[in-house]
Amino acid sequence: MIYVERIVLYSRVSRDDMNCENQKKVLLENLSRYGFTDYEYFQEEMSSRKTRPVKDMIVRRFRKGDFNVIMVVRIDRWARSLQELVADIHEVVDKGGRFIAILNGFDFQKGSFNASQQLMLNIFASFADFEREIIRERTLEGLDRARAWGKVLGRPKGSKDKKPRPKKTPPENPMYNRLLNSAKENRTFITGIN
Repeated sequence: MIYVERIVLYSRVSRDDMNCENQKKVLLENLSRYGFTDYEYFQEEMSSRKTRPVKDMIVRRFRKGDFNVIMVVRIDRWARSLQELVADIHEVVDKGGRFIAILNGFDFQKGSFNASQQLMLNIFASFADFEREIIRERTLEGLDRARAWGKVLGRPKGSKDKKPRPKKTPPENPMYNRLLNSAKENRTFITGIN
């Protein structure tokens, strides 16, 4: 039986003012280094802390056997926490897959995933976790300092952002609808009725 490696390339940015082009360039440049020719590329932009639908889809497809190699630029692009990263890599390796983080120099696979590699993974992941926490603390300190100086934070009252919002429909409540229609007829303004 011939073993064929099915590769997925994954890149992620967290904000809408960023893009994945630099990560994509590094991923594509390193395909030949590892001897890969056939791949699928996915990117995730503006993911939230709790939801990353593209990554979740990749994990589901890995479990189904669609991929057996996951390649990222750095480990912090794959996971947001030490626990998540370690659990995901262990799952990939335990199922006979391969996890490559190019700039970290990691190439984890069943035959070579030993105690030394696990230690290095935990050290790198701990530093990434530490860096995220430091950034969060600095951001909170900056917000506290701005508030102490009297700066009003957030969007100015009444301003609208550029994202289209779905129109809110009134709840299906006959009493609400009767009151609303009555208010329209009498030109009375009613708020806060649910």
